[in-house]
Amino acid sequence: MMPRMKMLAGFLFFIFLAVSLARASDNGIVVGDIEFDESTIHTIGLSLRILSGDQSFNASARATYRPLGSSVWYEALPPQRVRTDTLSQRDPTPFPIAEQFAGSIFDLAADTDYEIVLDIADLEGGHAVRKGTVRTRPDPPEGPKSPHVVHIHSDGGLSDALSAAKPGDVIVLAGGVYAGPIHLTQSGTESEPIVLKGMHRDGTIVEAPGNDYGVMITGSHVILEQVTIRRSAWGIRITNATDVVVRHTRITDVQYGIDATGGTNKKFYICDNDLKGKAVAWPDTGPRTWNFEGIVVTGSGHVICHNTLSGFGDALGLSRRTSIPNRAIDFYGNDVLWGGDDGLELDYSERNVRAFRNRFGNVGMGISFQPIWGGPVYAFRNVIYNTAKAPYKLNHDPSGFHIFHNTAIRPGWAWVQYGYQASNFSFVNNLTVGTENAVNMMPVIRLGRIDFNGWSPDGQFTFTNSWYGFGQLHEHSPYERHGVLLSQPVFRNPIAIPPQFSAFMRPPAAMLHSASNAVDAGVSLPDINDAYHGQAPDLGALEADDPVPSYGVR
Repeated sequence: MMPRMKMLAGFLFFIFLAVSLARASDNGIVVGDIEFDESTIHTIGLSLRILSGDQSFNASARATYRPLGSSVWYEALPPQRVRTDTLSQRDPTPFPIAEQFAGSIFDLAADTDYEIVLDIADLEGGHAVRKGTVRTRPDPPEGPKSPHVVHIHSDGGLSDALSAAKPGDVIVLAGGVYAGPIHLTQSGTESEPIVLKGMHRDGTIVEAPGNDYGVMITGSHVILEQVTIRRSAWGIRITNATDVVVRHTRITDVQYGIDATGGTNKKFYICDNDLKGKAVAWPDTGPRTWNFEGIVVTGSGHVICHNTLSGFGDALGLSRRTSIPNRAIDFYGNDVLWGGDDGLELDYSERNVRAFRNRFGNVGMGISFQPIWGGPVYAFRNVIYNTAKAPYKLNHDPSGFHIFHNTAIRPGWAWVQYGYQASNFSFVNNLTVGTENAVNMMPVIRLGRIDFNGWSPDGQFTFTNSWYGFGQLHEHSPYERHGVLLSQPVFRNPIAIPPQFSAFMRPPAAMLHSASNAVDAGVSLPDINDAYHGQAPDLGALEADDPVPSYGVR
């Protein structure tokens, strides 16, 4: 080559290299500051906006945390890269979803400050460290710090007390039947909430036949407890409120339970309530049952825990009826005895909605993700038993969900799922048990991790494509390279699986047998299964030696 040609070639190579480096630099990730969602009592949700870069989606995020002032750091589950390119087109979001990393930190102490560090690394050259401090919410108060007790014995006295209520008032209803609907419009304060309570839950009754609601709450910093609400269409309505507590109530002889949707709802605590619906008849799971909700919420920062429900279509869930995204909401410890549609609808979640340590029995489907708008949404350590159709519902193209350590047991196929697409998800460390065949998951899978799960029985395994027999799946598919086909014994006590859904059975304690090949067969997930015994985490909802959690009203 002529010297001039060599010089030109070298110059062109230098230009090519410079342009390539500039492009790589341009694609390097640039992030904002940590944004914390409304904290719940035991969980923190966060996000980190991506301002530019990471166009190849290969940046990673690591999260560590510690109680403020502690010298011990803990590893959190890595935040998820939200993939806005995979959001549902069949059920689009009513608000924009940012390019971001987002995630949750679990099982924290209440009313405690935590220091969080996010470390972001991008193969294209970007690197960032972001720090923040956030406090978990305290348990709800027993009552005002300076209570002013008002004893009520009549409908007129109740009406007067409610209209004149001030922060710190504790309105105590004597035993008897009170004519509803009643309306709590006044607001308390954080330290001086307004309390409406019965002398005894079963003996203090609010009755509102023919009305939409038995009790309506539009005031903030309000506590309702120890009453029975009956004979209205809905038991309770809460809207445009903050920091509302509903606990130890009974709602019965209603079509619907608690409607906590609409407006800018924040920081509700709906726990330890017993709800019985009358609009759904066992074992009907047809379309007529689908809209009879037990507890439905919208907004952010809510805790829905340890409720016992039966006789509704969707026992627990979220709604699209909101002007703000559904985020930072916890469902845990709930016990759904039976229902017509879904045990829990996580539908219309935006990010950091969490369902853990619940039990769903005798329902149409266990947990619905129809759709998830970017996520992350988490479902872990739940027991799902005797579903009419499937343990999980992935309709309407959900994106950004994580199903860990659940135990699902049902007659027929272990899991059947129709639909178009499921994206940016993980299905890890679960037990999925049927009686006739394995899994038929038809949607196109984009960015899905399916591994370290236990399956029974052997048969057809369809994850977009089909493999017959677990051996073929294990050897020739991208899925379940570390999964297991379950061998007997699986459970400590034999679990009866009804021959069909119409046979009602109480959900069992799904404790693993010490000889099960599901023991020590899982993969470590920081902040999800840190306290495992043995060489590795066990599959399913419960470690072999752990006690059964408390489900339902405590």
